[in-house]
Order: sequence, then structure tokens, then C-alpha cells
Amino acid sequence: MPELKHGFKIDTAKCVGRMHCMRACPTHAIRVKDGKAHLIPELCIDCGSCLGVCPSKAISATTITLAELDRFKFKVAVASPALFTQFGLGDTPAQVGRALLDLGFDAVWEYAVDIELVDRAITDCVKKWPGPFPLISDSCPVIVRLIQVAYPSMVEQIIPIEVPREIAGREVKRRYSQELGLRPEEIAAIYITPCQAKSISILQPAEESKSYLDGAVGISEIYNDVLYRLRKSTAKLKSDTQEGLMDSGELFHWGNPEGEFPNLSREHYLPLIGLTDIIKVFDDIERGRLTNIEFLECHACQGGCNGGNLTIENLYVARSKNLHLKANMPKPPLEFEREVARRYGSEDFSLRGSVKPRSLAKDVVDLRARVMRRKRAEEILKGLPLLNCGLCGAPSCKDHADDVALARSEISDCVFLSKARIDLLRKIYKKGPRASKG
Repeated sequence: MPELKHGFKIDTAKCVGRMHCMRACPTHAIRVKDGKAHLIPELCIDCGSCLGVCPSKAISATTITLAELDRFKFKVAVASPALFTQFGLGDTPAQVGRALLDLGFDAVWEYAVDIELVDRAITDCVKKWPGPFPLISDSCPVIVRLIQVAYPSMVEQIIPIEVPREIAGREVKRRYSQELGLRPEEIAAIYITPCQAKSISILQPAEESKSYLDGAVGISEIYNDVLYRLRKSTAKLKSDTQEGLMDSGELFHWGNPEGEFPNLSREHYLPLIGLTDIIKVFDDIERGRLTNIEFLECHACQGGCNGGNLTIENLYVARSKNLHLKANMPKPPLEFEREVARRYGSEDFSLRGSVKPRSLAKDVVDLRARVMRRKRAEEILKGLPLLNCGLCGAPSCKDHADDVALARSEISDCVFLSKARIDLLRKIYKKGPRASKG
């Protein structure tokens, strides 16, 4: 299994082992050993639940910076619709697009066409799909990874359609390579992302193919620079020739709850937000209790992409701005429809690779060894208190039993089985969390 990359890093120098991140992780991918948080890479789904709960700010998202783009001859921004909800009601998408050009991008891509293309591809796929149902949207990378890790039997229900940002990246390379005479690798297609998970979906796609995009810059990374330009150059931006660059209402439904439904029948369509509720529904799917739904649109973040962990604006303010934009944008011009019709008939929108279950053990063992390991974990669990206190460094007694069976830890790490463990924790935390101001 290739080394797994993730969209955040843990600064062990700042970490004081308070276990907030361990308890927040929905896939139990974090352990706290010797007063420091550590990641089990194969269990992490890059949901970012750990990012906002660390009191000492030891966990941070990783995206690229604008300075890293200098190696490209031509740089194109593919901006998430969430970007345009982060500023005031008077700041139009065209003005934000002009600010991106002022930041150093050579072009800002018209993303609405790609969204409409994928909407149509999803509709056609659902109509022709032989089963099993429901099909599950692949627009949120966290959901794809959740299925790979926790629901491997459902990977075949992930809709095999590329997401709009990838379709945009492909067209950016094609279009500007033809127009400018540059090689595709000299052109940077950069996604302006609302979350670190999409950054990792570009760096290491779940379907194990190469992304058409060259990286992602977080909205939080460029927010202040864009805001400064909007406030300093309002008069210039209003009269700029870039007006109309992003003025299409089709752009703003994608990434919102119910954003992918326009062409799907409501009675067979279910939008879901928040990992807790999504996990409950996925559990029902595994039990065969959800058979009347054809398509699930799932967003790990509350409020969809407008609530991503690399956004700045309050979720509800951003949602209000999104509704304002959709209500006040003009209908797509005739040229928009012509471009969609031209590309839809000539392009392939299917995933270039298949999404497979993630291997959860670093060592490759045969079925007999895995069964023996599972039986050992069950026996170990019988001797644990089942209080799920977390003081062993695992989020639950079951996780601790699994760790012992996998030789990740010792059974004596349980404080109820070892006084030495209590003494060690007292020594670690007496000088750690109490001394911290975080």
C-alpha cells in the first residue's frame, strides 16, 4: 500500500496530550502516547474534526502557498463556489475574480459550465444504473474515504463520475495549452478550496489516479489579500472588463446541501450533512434498511462546502450570501448552453480509476492470521473495564484491545490493570496540560 498523505499535520512540540482530537475523530484514527497525539494513517479520512478542537493549536491544515506556484508559466484559479460567499453582499463574483488576478493568477476559470456538465452526467448515470442503490455522491472526499475505511462493501455504490473541479482542471490544461502553445505541465490549475480534504483528494485521489489539478490553496490562505483588494480597488473592479467572468447562477448551487439535486427526482434523492448523521444512514444502508433512495448527496461539513474548515465567514452569513447570489445572478446566456452542449457530447465524465476499500493493516497477512488476531482482540476486550476513559491513549476499550492485538500498544497501558500507568500519566500531565495556557 502506498504511503498515505493527509491534509493536516500534528506539531508534537505544541501538543500537550489533552485527548480532544482523539475523542473527536469519527474513525478512531488518533492515539495519545507519552502525552502526544499520533495518527494511524490508514484510519484517517481527512475530515478535519481534529482541527478545531485542539486547545493548544497543535493541529493545522496543509495546503500550498501562492509562492509555490512560481514554477509554472501560466496559473489558473479554479475557485470553489464557497469562495464567493466569504465576502460582503456588495462584492460580486466578478470583483473577487479580479482580485484573484491581482494576486498573481493569469486567469480565473468559469466553473459553472463544469458544474452543469457533471449535473447532467450524474442524472444520466442514476437513470441507467442497474444497482445496487443508493448511489453516493463523490463530491466530498471525506465521504469517499469514510466508505473506504468503515464501509468497504459500499465502495461500488460511489457514483463513478468525476467531480466538477477535476473536469475543470482537465479543460484548463486543454484550453490554455491550445491557446498559448504551452505544455500542459507548464500550466497550473489551482483549486481555491474551502477544506483541507479537497487538497488531499488532489494530491492523492482515492481512485489512485493522477489529478488534473496541480494543487489547492485554502480560502483562509488568501482571504485577507482578496479582502484588501476588494476594499482598496472597488471603483476599479466595478468597471473592469472581467465583469461577467463569474456571473452565472449555475455556479452557486454546487457544494450546498441539496446542491446536486436540480435534475434528480426529489422522492428518490436524499441530501445529508454532518458525519454523525451520515454514519447513521450508512449503517442503515449496510443493514438493507434504505432501499427507496436512488442518490445520496453527502457533505461532511455542516452547511456543505460553505462550512468548510478553511473558510472564514460565519456559516449562516455565508449561506445568506449564497442565497443572495443565486437569486440575483442572471440566467445563463445562450453561449453557456452552447458550450455545455458542445462539451457534453464529446467528453468522458467517468472516473479514470475505481475506488477500492482501504487496507487497514500495514502488514499483509492471510485470512487465518486476521481471524486469529480478531479472536485475540475479543479475548483482550473481556479483561478490560469497558469504561472508555481514554487514559490508555485509545478512544475506547475496544480500540485498545485492537491495538494490543496489532502490537500497537501493551495491555498494561490500561490504568485499571497497571499502577505504573497511573504514575506515568501523573508525571506527564502534571507538567504538561497544567503548565499550558492553551
